[in-house]
Amino acid sequence: MIRNRLRRMAKSNELYVFLVILLIYAIVSIISPVFFSAYSVVSVLKTAIEPLIYAVGAYLVILSGGIDITVAGIGAFSMFTATKIVYEMNYEGSALLPYVLAVAFGTGLGMINGLLISRLKIPPMIATLGMNSIINGVMLFFIGSREISRVPIGILTAGRTYLLTVYNANGVAAPLSTTVFIAIALLIIMFLFLRYTMLGANIFAIGGNTESAMRAGINVPNTQLIVYTIAGALYGLGGMVHTITYVNSNPMDLIGQEMITIAAVIIGGARITGGHGTLTGTVLGVLLIQLVNNCLNTVGIPTYWQRFVVGMVLVIGTSLTAYQALKEKRKLHVEISPAPQTTKE
Repeated sequence: MIRNRLRRMAKSNELYVFLVILLIYAIVSIISPVFFSAYSVVSVLKTAIEPLIYAVGAYLVILSGGIDITVAGIGAFSMFTATKIVYEMNYEGSALLPYVLAVAFGTGLGMINGLLISRLKIPPMIATLGMNSIINGVMLFFIGSREISRVPIGILTAGRTYLLTVYNANGVAAPLSTTVFIAIALLIIMFLFLRYTMLGANIFAIGGNTESAMRAGINVPNTQLIVYTIAGALYGLGGMVHTITYVNSNPMDLIGQEMITIAAVIIGGARITGGHGTLTGTVLGVLLIQLVNNCLNTVGIPTYWQRFVVGMVLVIGTSLTAYQALKEKRKLHVEISPAPQTTKE
């Protein structure tokens, strides 16, 4: 039994991603010994909190066999609108209200995505691409390039409340925000949800084979609607985490976040066709991308090369998962192929 488990682990995508993370960390630490420190670890964890929340939402969507391009649009709209409302109210309470508003806006927009896909049967790529354009158009018309730098006191207090702060040799601080507890709680809830609920099993089922899921009595449209609604809520939550982490609400900060989010999920082992993937892989995918960005910053690589590297990682990660799927398909075909019949003379 232990041997079989080790064999499955050796074949898992998560193991390879974990080894790549260790390899990159070791190589950069040799090039720049300063990188081998608690400061760099905390820096990666700090920048991974927000993308991880987005990635969990995108993971659910991809697991169900869909795709969502509205990650950045919903996140930016939710965080800015929620911050704007509490700012105009002269709200002086805690950050709970901004969180609730951002999640509510994200839930509503995610539900629209779900309705377009589950009820009108619009392909997920087209529906979410169109919604993302609508959201961005609305924001550009009403907001333009404005940002809210003077955030309400509740957001300011939450943003300056840290779990711990680590300093490098030059005295530069790397504070780890208490928002890390939100990410941890989210991972625990999502693990229990996917592992022990019927809805979680249904998401795997419709991602694996929609026709078979329908024949098994699963309400595919309702499941899709719930998936996109949850994803939208998480994008809104991630947007508010961004505002609280950086004590600033600038929608332009999230441009391109959808590519990074989808890349992290795919690199973590989720198949774009759905029905396959793990939360562990998604977490490792997020950590890998954030580590790469942090390493490139450490060695002084320009920003545009960082986007190039992320794109290359996405292509390589997608190729690996596609290759594994092809190998499994060929193996299954060999196993179920009937033995050739021989005739007696």
